[in-house]
Amino acid sequence: MADHAVKHAAVVLVLAFGAGMALYPWLIAQLAVSGARQRVQAYNPQSHMIKAGTPTMGGLLFCAIAVVAWLVFDRSRLGFVVVFALGAGALLGVLDDRANIRGKGMFGLGVGEKLVFQAFIGLLVGIGLAVAGATRQAFPGLGEPDLHAAGIIIVSVLAVVAVSNAVNLTDGVDGLAASCSAVVFAGLLAVALHQHALPAVVVSAALVGALVAFLVFNWFPARVFMGDTGSLALGCALVATAAEVHLLWLLPLAGIVFVAETLSVIINVTAVRRFHRHLLRASPLHHHFEELGLRERRLVAAFTTVAAVGTLLTVLYARSRGAVA
Repeated sequence: MADHAVKHAAVVLVLAFGAGMALYPWLIAQLAVSGARQRVQAYNPQSHMIKAGTPTMGGLLFCAIAVVAWLVFDRSRLGFVVVFALGAGALLGVLDDRANIRGKGMFGLGVGEKLVFQAFIGLLVGIGLAVAGATRQAFPGLGEPDLHAAGIIIVSVLAVVAVSNAVNLTDGVDGLAASCSAVVFAGLLAVALHQHALPAVVVSAALVGALVAFLVFNWFPARVFMGDTGSLALGCALVATAAEVHLLWLLPLAGIVFVAETLSVIINVTAVRRFHRHLLRASPLHHHFEELGLRERRLVAAFTTVAAVGTLLTVLYARSRGAVA
């Protein structure tokens, strides 16, 4: 069984990478022709102004690759929950990106609209996890307490809203969100292999392979951005995948970069509104380091290293717990 899962992971990862490398040049051209180009907001560092007009919504392809991988290699109920989360997040992202591209407001969909959609996605993901029986989640010191249907639904709603927005905030520097997401999904893949959880293995392997291919074109200077289409999809899929390998409570550790990016915004906005001063030069956190003069490539390398450490600690904890039935 273990060898079978490893072979599946290797085949899916290689095929996903190959498909991404073959299809991204075509997709980039299609996005450019269709007018799906990035608008750069005034709050971004001045160095980002040259990014205006870069094709966006590149997340469409790595999401599609993961869905095809599930259809070909899995088609299980558990796998469908992750694929649904990925697809629903991507659909919300498409709506947001289209609104942004067309100049509806400053940031695309309104905050309230986006939160309602995210909460609804979280509700459906939670119901899917409950039906599939993925209600036991490991918690350090408490073993794997059963959240039951109501608990997993509530936690899923909160997690989908939090994580999808966190990945979205992180997607502000070429290669950053994709690198950190690829590292976290690679960690979840390792855990899924250890637990012999084939559905999570297939989707995680597909996303790792497709994200690495995407990074070839998203690395500085980026030829394409994932857009909210990609970042919201990845955030939703991270929640579903982590839940299926019983690590939903450990996701903040694996996604430590996403947590830091979100906290930096909360802290800086609170400081400005309450104390009329900036604690950081800019937020999210990557913009602060850009203002300090850190180049994009080094910034991404540093943040990805932190993501790798958090993910490694999560994997070591999961392995110490043993495979979960």
